[in-house]
Amino acid sequence: MIFVSYRGSDEPWASELVYTGMAAAFGTKAVFKAGHSLQAGETYPPILEQMASSCPIMLVCIGPSWLAAQAADGARRLEEHDDWVRREIELALRAGNHVIPLLLGNRDEVVIPAPEQLPAAIAPLAYRQAFRLEPGGRLRITLPDLAARLRDLVPSLPAQLPAAAGLAVRQKIGRVEGRAILLRGSESVTLRGDFVQDIDTLASTGEAITLDLVPPDPGMGEQ
Repeated sequence: MIFVSYRGSDEPWASELVYTGMAAAFGTKAVFKAGHSLQAGETYPPILEQMASSCPIMLVCIGPSWLAAQAADGARRLEEHDDWVRREIELALRAGNHVIPLLLGNRDEVVIPAPEQLPAAIAPLAYRQAFRLEPGGRLRITLPDLAARLRDLVPSLPAQLPAAAGLAVRQKIGRVEGRAILLRGSESVTLRGDFVQDIDTLASTGEAITLDLVPPDPGMGEQ
């Protein structure tokens, strides 16, 4: 299985996109993301610990605010004893799993943290080869490329699962601000200009879902 590690306050659209893309490539049963995989009422600590340790691949979603995210008291989240992001990564590293820093953003926005910026227990993350998802048209290349690389790492990952003919599978990817979104699947939706909008991804086949993030069209004006 693939464990998607994420911080809810850090680029939530991107971690949802990663989950959706990997689920489209390998099936939902092969991808664990707490917001999707945990059932209401479940006691989550033992499940998170088990999955973080046992999933052969962990994708650590790192956006612009991942490293510096703070708790209500001003302390850095990564340093708190009950921070699940740090605990998940620590368990995966200790188990010898493939832990992949997944950089969510352009090169001038997101870089892999230096070892001295990380708690000692997860400092080895700094030496793991990262993979970058950049907003823009390259997403249609990088998401399938990521899936292909994961299959090379773990050949036992399930084959892509075709969806039932005519069935639209909808996955919420959260709120997106100030970006234009193009969704391609069984339907296409184009939004332009500055906006705050709830976006759904759509897919009706076993092909990986494509989502392009493009700058607002300056010719559209304000909407």
